[in-house]
Amino acid sequence: MKHLFKILLVLINLMQVMYAQQSSLEFTFTKNKVLIKKDKLPEGRIVIFKGEISEDKLDSSTPILGKTIKAQEGTLFTPVVPFGWNQKYTLVYNHIIEYFKLTIPENYEPLSVTKIYPSATILPSNLLKLYIQFSKPINTTSIYNHIRFINHAGDTLSKTILPLENPLISDDKTVLTLWIEPGRQKRGLKPNQQLGPVFNKETYRLIVTKNIKDNNGVSMQKDFIHPFSIGDTDRIKPTIDDWKIDIPKTNSTSKLLIRCNESMDYGSVRDNIYIVDSSMQEIKGTWQLLEQETILSFQPIELWKNGYYQILCNPEIEDLAGNNLNRLFDKEIKNTSNNQSNHQKYSLGFTIN
Repeated sequence: MKHLFKILLVLINLMQVMYAQQSSLEFTFTKNKVLIKKDKLPEGRIVIFKGEISEDKLDSSTPILGKTIKAQEGTLFTPVVPFGWNQKYTLVYNHIIEYFKLTIPENYEPLSVTKIYPSATILPSNLLKLYIQFSKPINTTSIYNHIRFINHAGDTLSKTILPLENPLISDDKTVLTLWIEPGRQKRGLKPNQQLGPVFNKETYRLIVTKNIKDNNGVSMQKDFIHPFSIGDTDRIKPTIDDWKIDIPKTNSTSKLLIRCNESMDYGSVRDNIYIVDSSMQEIKGTWQLLEQETILSFQPIELWKNGYYQILCNPEIEDLAGNNLNRLFDKEIKNTSNNQSNHQKYSLGFTIN
């Protein structure tokens, strides 16, 4: 009987050793792959979940997209989207569960807000859009949860930003467009009648919380705070007739400056203005908005030549309240037969001697 008991103990010990050998994996990982090195386990499929998932919740969790292949050095998993820095992951292979996390490199440059447009310190109460420029591409998932406005009493304003299903982000994913709730900024609509305009004449702070992440999954190091004040409403249509041109010198790449006498909308200006020569050929160069977006600056790639030029503006160019060259934002013109065409271009001419 004692002999049988000893045999049972040996078998139990052997089973414990075998289980211990199979309860952990020898694997390596980078941003673009997970490699399980060759071992005595049967070949299997690698399944990876975002976050540290307990065994009882694996069935109700969604694995990340990727592909498992057999490589010379072992079993390889490549994710469709690279793994994020400082993000925990759960790896499952042949019923064995492991956890891993990529440590942020010491020289990693953290995400930050580099610019807010409009940059003026006093804005119209019927402000329509804000632009947030980041130092690198951002992850827009639940992004509106990380942006808010606070009044002078420290209260968070409600229903201030239009929460688009697909946030408006620039092609390089560094500039986010925020629409201030149009239904509240435009008189006569129910949100405006029930809640009033978003802003009153007082001071506010735009808060971008540090929980916003870049495309690598790394958050900002601290909240970004942008103070500003609200002044009068702007219900005057902008006109290029008020613009003044500083003509550049011939045979130079000096900047042409357009003084607009008011702050213009950052996004609409950059996409809707260009310069052509007397043959209607576009002059290639770079546009910038200066002095709180009151000055449009253009620097050509090639030298200016003597001759006649035109600055062509699409009617979509707006001021800070959404008033464009054709109409006021806060007053739709119902008799469209008398409206100027939306395809009309406005022009300003100048001559370089």
